[in-house]
Amino acid sequence: MKIPILSYHSISDDDCPLSLKINEFEKQLIYLRNNKYESIDFDEINPNKEKQIIITFDDGYKDLILNSLPLLKKYNFKAICFIVSDLIGKTNKWDENDIKVSKKQLMSMSDIKLWIDNGMKIGSHSKNHRKLTIIKKDEMIKEISNSKFDLERLIETKIDVFCYPYGIYDENVIGEVKKNYKFALTTKRSRYDQKKHTKHLIPRIDMGKPYSKLKLYLKLNTIYEDIKYNDFQICL
Repeated sequence: MKIPILSYHSISDDDCPLSLKINEFEKQLIYLRNNKYESIDFDEINPNKEKQIIITFDDGYKDLILNSLPLLKKYNFKAICFIVSDLIGKTNKWDENDIKVSKKQLMSMSDIKLWIDNGMKIGSHSKNHRKLTIIKKDEMIKEISNSKFDLERLIETKIDVFCYPYGIYDENVIGEVKKNYKFALTTKRSRYDQKKHTKHLIPRIDMGKPYSKLKLYLKLNTIYEDIKYNDFQICL
C-alpha cells in the first residue's frame, strides 16, 4: 500500500510563492472528501486499508489558523503542522535574504494550542530552521533534540515526527533524528511505500499549487509522483 503524504506550507491569498490560495485548498479538500479519503496520523497507518492520506504543513504559519483550520474542520480532515520551536510567535527569519519570499507571521503559543484543541497534531521542524548538514555537530544535535524537548514542554504532548528543514540531511543528521523521533519527513517526491522507504526518510507529494481533478488523481493514485523520487528538491 502506497500512502500519499500531502505537503503544504501556507494557505493564503497573498503573493508568497509558498502560499496556496484558499479557494484552491478548499477545492483539494472537496476532491479528497468526494473520493472518500481518510486523513490519519503516522501511527495509524494500516497497510491493508485504502484511501489513507496524511496532511502536513511545514513552518507553522499563522494563516493556517485563519484559513486552513476552518476548512479542515468543515470537511472532517486532520493534519500535522511542523513548528520551528524557537520562532513561535515570530516570523520566518530564515527567508529574510530571499527576495521572493515575504515576511510571514508564525503561529503563537495560543495558536498552537487552538490547533491541537481542534484535533490537529504538531511535529518538529527544528529550533531555528537551519541547514543541518553545514552547522557544527553540537549545534545540529541541539536543533534536533532541543526542539523536541521544548515543544513537549510547551504543549505537554509527545512529539514523534520530525521534518528536515529545507529537506536537507546526511547520515549524521539522520542518526540524530532516529534517536529522538519515530518518523521523519523529506521533500523527496513520492507516495510513501513502507516496503521501500524507511521511517526516517519519508517522501511526500507537493500540493502547494492549483491542480485539476485529473492531476490530483494522478498524484494520489499512480506512479506520477513516485517516478520523481530521485529528483532533488529543496523546500523552504
